[in-house]
Amino acid sequence: MSNYDWKLLEELCSIHAVSGREDRAVRFIKESVEPLADSVTVDRLGNVVARLEGSENPDHQIMLQAHMDELGLIVRGITPEGFLLIERIGGVPEKSLLGQRLDILTDQDQLVPAYVGPKSHHITSKEEKFTVPAVHDMFLDAGFSSREEVEKAGIQVGDPATYHPNFHRIGNGLIISKALDNRVGIFVLLELLKRFHKDRPGSSLAFSFTVLEEFSIRGSLPTVNLVQPDVILSIDITIAPDTPIDKPIDPVKMGGGPAIKMMDFHGRGTLGGMFSSPKLRRFIEAKAQENNIPLQREVIVGVITDPAFQLYLGDQGQTIAGISIPQRYSHASISACHESDISRTIELLDSTTRGLNPELDLTRG
Repeated sequence: MSNYDWKLLEELCSIHAVSGREDRAVRFIKESVEPLADSVTVDRLGNVVARLEGSENPDHQIMLQAHMDELGLIVRGITPEGFLLIERIGGVPEKSLLGQRLDILTDQDQLVPAYVGPKSHHITSKEEKFTVPAVHDMFLDAGFSSREEVEKAGIQVGDPATYHPNFHRIGNGLIISKALDNRVGIFVLLELLKRFHKDRPGSSLAFSFTVLEEFSIRGSLPTVNLVQPDVILSIDITIAPDTPIDKPIDPVKMGGGPAIKMMDFHGRGTLGGMFSSPKLRRFIEAKAQENNIPLQREVIVGVITDPAFQLYLGDQGQTIAGISIPQRYSHASISACHESDISRTIELLDSTTRGLNPELDLTRG
């Protein structure tokens, strides 16, 4: 684990890149991959695709993807007294917001600190003590006393806000930070690109750093149309409900290695979700066993990631597998991943990617 650049992960997690305003992450990723890739493109949505031509099978295209955006808030109104009214971008849990420090990103690319103001304890009624207010009953306090002062500071309706950076490595390999969903996936891709730049595999690779996952799950679709991959390997987090207050039947555990996505499903509202392609999934499982990498199986409802709508693109659909990194405390300001799971994910994807070739049978039936 000491061979990995954990300071890079800290830097990634510190970037303010709420869905729809990912430009800081776009710039950072583009500058990071340009010295390593054969070509780099940025599309109109902000997706960054870095390509490496394969040494033996350049026409065989493998896409590795992770989303760069994070959830957050957006300013929906400014009161005459200088408080900021807010709306959610993505699944920000109200229970995690009160008392938090956030940073507001202005159109001038400046960060303005603010806090989610909790009601003072001494005037909280008995009924209110055990309830969480709705987001429309919350506000941000940026320290201004009038609307004019807010606007003079550059804050406007529509400006995004997200948790203030708070990266820490604690205990025996635990990483705590905002935005690990899915900067940890971006970190994995960047570490792999460093390796493949020095020792490229036989097939061509497209590293796809995508946008708008937390907002609509569809921001990555143009990257599939651009690359027209033969195989997609999608990296994201999954829930590790292995704490004393969680009672799942068969949880994905922190420190138990990456998880192969058997199924995810958002629910009856969207009918969105995915099954990893069976032969591709079995190939990944075989690579894990071959390299003594522990691999968990993930079945989860209430979660979907980029592949949910990529599956149906193109004339024949897409061959996709999801690799997930266990994470506790999803969408809170203190999400958590373990260094060992991240390291094992990198090793598994290295082995898997090098083993994929045009001769591998991934057909259905």
